[in-house]
Amino acid sequence: MTERPDACPRCGYLLHQPPPLPTPTPYANPYATPYPAPPERPPARRGITAASVPRILLALGALCVLVAAVIFLAVAWSSLGVGGRTTVLVTLTCVTALGGQLLARRGLALAADAFTIVALGLVTLDLYGARQAGWLGSPDVGQFLAVVGGALLVASLGLNLPARRLVSPQIVAPLGLGLAALGAAVTTDSGLGALQVVAGAAVLAFTALVVLGRRLSTLVLPWTAAAGGLLALGALTTLAVGDALAHPTWRGLWVEGHGLGALAVAALVLLPWAVVAGADHTGDVRQVVCAGSASMLTWVVAVPVLDEGLTAVTLAAAVAVVWWSLVTAVAPARWPVVPVVPLVASLLVLLPAPAALAVQAVSNLFSVAPPFSADASVRLDPVAPYAEEWLLPLGVAVGGLAAAAILRRGGWPRPTVARATAATVSALTVLLTAALFAVPLWLFVAVLGPLGLAIATPSAVLTLLVLAEIVAIAAALLRFRSAALVLPLALAGFLWTGGHLLDLRLDVTSLVTLGVLGLLAIAVPRIELELAATVAIAASSAVGITASPDLSVALAIQLTLAGALVTVTAIVHRDHRPLAWVGGLLLAAATWVRLYDMGVQAPEAYTLPTAVALVTVGGWRLLVDPDADTRTTLLPGLALATVPSLLWVLAEPVSIRAALLGLGCLVLVLYGVALRWSAPVVVGGLVGGAVVLRELGPYLAVWPQWVLIGIAGTMLLGVGITWEARLRDLRRTAVYLGRLR
Repeated sequence: MTERPDACPRCGYLLHQPPPLPTPTPYANPYATPYPAPPERPPARRGITAASVPRILLALGALCVLVAAVIFLAVAWSSLGVGGRTTVLVTLTCVTALGGQLLARRGLALAADAFTIVALGLVTLDLYGARQAGWLGSPDVGQFLAVVGGALLVASLGLNLPARRLVSPQIVAPLGLGLAALGAAVTTDSGLGALQVVAGAAVLAFTALVVLGRRLSTLVLPWTAAAGGLLALGALTTLAVGDALAHPTWRGLWVEGHGLGALAVAALVLLPWAVVAGADHTGDVRQVVCAGSASMLTWVVAVPVLDEGLTAVTLAAAVAVVWWSLVTAVAPARWPVVPVVPLVASLLVLLPAPAALAVQAVSNLFSVAPPFSADASVRLDPVAPYAEEWLLPLGVAVGGLAAAAILRRGGWPRPTVARATAATVSALTVLLTAALFAVPLWLFVAVLGPLGLAIATPSAVLTLLVLAEIVAIAAALLRFRSAALVLPLALAGFLWTGGHLLDLRLDVTSLVTLGVLGLLAIAVPRIELELAATVAIAASSAVGITASPDLSVALAIQLTLAGALVTVTAIVHRDHRPLAWVGGLLLAAATWVRLYDMGVQAPEAYTLPTAVALVTVGGWRLLVDPDADTRTTLLPGLALATVPSLLWVLAEPVSIRAALLGLGCLVLVLYGVALRWSAPVVVGGLVGGAVVLRELGPYLAVWPQWVLIGIAGTMLLGVGITWEARLRDLRRTAVYLGRLR
């Protein structure tokens, strides 16, 4: 290796090597806020996770071991002696159980649970094999289920006590207890009483499991045992309720003992009181269980009257509501739930009868007779009530007492609101109670006032009186918008009802309504009243025109009267001036209807009168206002005068109408040029040009083909030249911009 001449012979350092440049320190802004670097995005997860692999493998391994044990039990059982069979099964069970415990001590929870599941499964297979071998005698299905359940329970508790982190024993233990209880229930054949004893014992046993799980500080056992306890309590409740309903007498319940099961349910519901001691939300749980126990006791007391009919059940519920309302009123503030739950449950039993009576009362009010078919003295025709009529006010009174008791705990509403609500409910109760009897309809109409319009329809007289009352009230309160909206509608109903009583024709009533509402809109020019009057007039006119014997005449009269009223409104009120156009259009439409009815086909008869009026108004505007624009003053009238005729000329080009229209367009152009008005020039030029082209159309077909080709070529040349010129200008502009500095 050759040495460089500029290197040190001892260390090899380059003598003439330039020193490294210092790294420049970036400028640090003291006011800059340091932003942390965004966290790196974790890589996308693909496939199964590493934690899932052992779960899958252990589950498959446990399944294989159990399948092998079943096969062994089915195939190899008969080829082994008693000693061999016993040795194999006991050995496998003990090995898997001990293996689960050892693995649990080493912290391998998944493997320990897998071995424990295999051990518990082998326990079940051991018992099945023992039964097949006759070692257990000849137990029936219930007894065998009880034995298997007890064995699983004992084995699960034995495996769970040393290793409290195992999950499988905490699941299997409640299952074993449930199997034992089910086997005892299947074996029991002494009736509902014995079954209730078994269910009650199961509830106590599951509660003991919950307590044991809490003492051992396990996570799963308290919840699984609580779920089993709820199922057992549900079964006990079903059996107790069925037993009590099958003997709903005082003797059957308390002398013969068929109500003891319900009392047991009311007592067992309180078990969570002791179980949750010291846990979070202890007070809430205790209130809930106490409320459930109180509700069950209330039901047990009321059982003897449940088969006495709807009236007796409602009375019993009313008594319960009164009792629990008093308890709610005097109960301590720290116990708000306990009396409210049975109170609400009693209300749910109380309400059906009063609610059914209220619905029937409303039906009686609205089913008196068809509209306008009865006189003013008509009475209600009630059907047989669902229950006694006095249950309706009783239910409302008791319900009000319950509402007062509940509101007292949550804070009373404002006194005015409470008094108004109580008065409204009381009045409505009296009204609905009276509707259950054959009371005159006019009495309800008089009490309800304007609100009685819906029930007054069977009598035209009563309807007329209610509508008159509404009209009077709306007129007195006309300063409010709602009254202004109601007044035209109520007045239209009043006029139509009066026309029915006077036996007027519908078209006549429609005209009267149109005139009265139109005058009302002129007298009170408010937008809400005018809109309501317009809606009422449209509906009234539609009915009147349809019912008229001569449709066209009725339509023309209606349009004429409406146009006159709208025009008068525009004249009387300065801010309604734009409505003059609407009034003129309505009057023109009335004329058009009559012309059509007379068989007139020429369009000028329909358009020229209105066009002359529009042009006259526009010319007057130009005289009084020198700054007015002809396009806004003359263009509408001139277009209306020429365009309809142009459409006719386009269909029949060679005619006197075409000549007259062309002459008129020429006059418009000359007149507009002389006065320098744009509207006549535009209308005359466009319409006249269209007439000239249409007159030329028939002769274009006989022209030689070269003429058309020449015209097309000329047009193409013109377009091409224009395009090239524009491109040249664009290039020149680009060059000029490029020379700028």
